[in-house]
Amino acid sequence: MTDRPFVPRRSPDDRPFQRPPFRGPAPGGRPNPEPAAAPSSVRIKDGEREVEVSGSPMFVRQVLDDLPALVARLRGEAPPTPAAIRMPAPSAEQPPAARPAVPDVPVPVVTASDAADGDGASLEAQVLAALRSSAHPLAVVGIRDRLGPGVTGQQVRRILERAGSKVVASGERPIRYRLR
Repeated sequence: MTDRPFVPRRSPDDRPFQRPPFRGPAPGGRPNPEPAAAPSSVRIKDGEREVEVSGSPMFVRQVLDDLPALVARLRGEAPPTPAAIRMPAPSAEQPPAARPAVPDVPVPVVTASDAADGDGASLEAQVLAALRSSAHPLAVVGIRDRLGPGVTGQQVRRILERAGSKVVASGERPIRYRLR
C-alpha cells in the first residue's frame, strides 16, 4: 500500500490550459511596410559613349540627376551650376518689421574715431551713460541704438565685460544690463 491518498483521474476536458513552450526572443526591427521596389535599369547613348545604370529607382534617379555634371567632368568642361533657390523680393505693401522705438535720450553719438580710441575710455563712458539714463535694463541692441551707427555689438559687449564691477547682467535671454 501507498501513503498517498486516492485522487480520481480527470477527464481531458477538465485539464487547465497549458502555455506553449518558450521559443526565444522574436527577431528585432520593424517590418518594412513597403515591399522592395523592383530594380530599374536605364541605358543612355551619347554618340559612341553609352551608360547603363541599374539598381533601385532612387539610385537610378540620383544618377540621372547627376549625369550632366558627370559627363561635363568626363569631357573636361566646367560642370553646370545647379539651380539656385532664392527668396523672393520683399513686396512693397509689406514693409520689413521695425525695431521697437527707443525714447530719445541725449547721449553723445560715437564716431569711428572715438571707437578706435586707444583705451576706448570715451566709448565706455558713453555706454555707461546710456545705461544710467535708462529707466530699465537694456540689451546690447538697445545700447547700440542709443549710441549710434558707429558702434558694433562686439564693442559694447567688451566694454560691459570690462565694467563687470559696475554692471549687472540679467540671467535671461537676451541678456539685459543695468548699473549697480
